[in-house]
Amino acid sequence: MNMIFDFDGTIMDTYPIMVDAFVDSLVQLKVDDFEIDDYEINQIMRRHSLATCLQKYSAHFNLSESILSEYYRKNESENIVDANLFLNIKQVLTKNIEDGGKNFILTHRDDTAIKLLQKHSIDTLFAEIVTKNHNFKRKPDPESLNYLINNNNLNRENTIMVGDRKLDIDAAHNAGIKGCLFDPDAMINSTGDPEFNFNNYYDLLNSELI
Repeated sequence: MNMIFDFDGTIMDTYPIMVDAFVDSLVQLKVDDFEIDDYEINQIMRRHSLATCLQKYSAHFNLSESILSEYYRKNESENIVDANLFLNIKQVLTKNIEDGGKNFILTHRDDTAIKLLQKHSIDTLFAEIVTKNHNFKRKPDPESLNYLINNNNLNRENTIMVGDRKLDIDAAHNAGIKGCLFDPDAMINSTGDPEFNFNNYYDLLNSELI
């Protein structure tokens, strides 16, 4: 199976750091702690996007969205190096290669993603990594997926997109491939009707998918 993975929340468990960076930014901009709901922030990031969080909370607390974004980017960049891999992801990647498949990554991050993969010694398990630097349209537009498929001569019938949000599944279907939703905290209420879904990589490792 050819497997195209999202990065944040799929390969790397980055959301705890992203949420902490967002909370820290609000506090630095003089929002009182008791007014901040970190669970709600995580929920919005997981179900929607960081952009939605920035829009919602800048409006709610009467802050400049661009300044909130600037504070967030600084806080996140200082701490993202501490992000960890999801349990058993390395075993899934290795098994897929052993079974004749190829692994790919599609991320909105820049070279930070590659540095994190190198830190955890899994960068060599991917045949190609598409980052923000490629300047493709954002998911659910299938442009980046179509690039990976065409550039690597992948059979669409034997290719799947693995991600943690509905937009990953929508992007997969827009590219004419299957979608697999990774939902570790059972938080996604609008799934996009993926062909497969799972809550942990141990289940995926022991499934018929790979």
